[in-house]
Amino acid sequence: MDNTMLVIFRHLKAVEDFLDFSSAYIVTVALRCTIVSFVLLAVVMIIRSTIIKNTVFLKGLIWSLVLLFPFFGTLKAYYDAGIPGMRIISKPFHLCQEAAITYFWFRTGYLVIAVLLIIRLFKNMGSMKKLYRAAKERDIFGEKLGIIDLPISPCTFGLFSPKILCPKSIVEEFEDEELRTVIIHEKTHIRLGHLWIFFIWELLSSFYWMNPFLRLSFPLLRADMEEICDRVTIAASGKDHLEYGELILKTAVNSMEMKKRIPAMFIGENGKKELKARCVKIREYKPFSSNHIRGMAAISLMLLGAFLILLLQHSYPKYEILPDIVVTDEMGNRLAGWESTDCSGVIVRKDDKFLVDTGKLRKELPENFARGKYVYFYYDMFMKIPGMGGGGYCAWLEDVPEEGLVEAEEGGHELSDDICIWLIKWIL
Repeated sequence: MDNTMLVIFRHLKAVEDFLDFSSAYIVTVALRCTIVSFVLLAVVMIIRSTIIKNTVFLKGLIWSLVLLFPFFGTLKAYYDAGIPGMRIISKPFHLCQEAAITYFWFRTGYLVIAVLLIIRLFKNMGSMKKLYRAAKERDIFGEKLGIIDLPISPCTFGLFSPKILCPKSIVEEFEDEELRTVIIHEKTHIRLGHLWIFFIWELLSSFYWMNPFLRLSFPLLRADMEEICDRVTIAASGKDHLEYGELILKTAVNSMEMKKRIPAMFIGENGKKELKARCVKIREYKPFSSNHIRGMAAISLMLLGAFLILLLQHSYPKYEILPDIVVTDEMGNRLAGWESTDCSGVIVRKDDKFLVDTGKLRKELPENFARGKYVYFYYDMFMKIPGMGGGGYCAWLEDVPEEGLVEAEEGGHELSDDICIWLIKWIL
């Protein structure tokens, strides 16, 4: 049991042990996923800029590959030295585990930074809600819009109840058909799930913050989603693509003339360069078959699901029951051990009591094992991943007589212990 984060409930400090183990386990898995995210993101960027460079919808779908990397944390391959070259490849993944277990400041620092970044994400979402509450809600073409007299571009926000914000200047200056197209564009973002895609991406880049390229690549993801949205909006609005491009330019001019400006999906953040690239793509618009796109998306989702199932099949389960009873001294040094179903008659479980035949135990202990020394019995143990441990209960004797059936004192089995055990098994 050396060099593990095995949670043993014996000193009535279940919550403390739970938090210590949980932080080490979560950071270990997170760091491993972060390593994989570098590789998967590189694959996405290469494919996006080469093979499917001019295929708008496939270019958007390829980003879904990055959704797989949170499932790479508990692969069995990291521990399988039988695979050629795997020992060298898996070394960084083992170093992650060693660092997370050994350095309290490291795992705590990682989680603190991740939590702060996630809090910032939700704070930004809250700021948009406050902005909407300050707006005047109006019904335009059957849609509720928040009209605000501030220098913003049309934008959407919200996950479960999406809202559309629009500047007063656009409502007053744009013709009805132009305003209708702006609304269709924002509704398309909502319908295609772009708000959820952006939220999940920002959530992942916050939690796996040690890969800065996740955050740096967000503008590219947004640009690809914007390109898809433009295509779908042109088809839904019935506008000519050149007309639509003129509307984009008109909206951009309206925003750029304002002194202040906050980022919005309709315009983008990279100014004239991004606007020019967007207009070039709109000029190259070609009609598409909705059924073809749906079929492509369905196939992509099935492939993604197949990869996910494959990963889960080659990963450790939520936990594995360990059938052993392990005996140690006060320093945690192993003295003896057996399978719980075959413990040579040393351990007797009777009427919820943990009885020890000390005469038989003495035969298993080192010769001349001193009287008056503690002996600990670890049982009902489970493992999360090798080297990390899991949890279990403990009983102990303050002294080991030469013979006799002695009841061991047991720790744990309090409600807090059982709750922590359940959380470790099923939530982590």
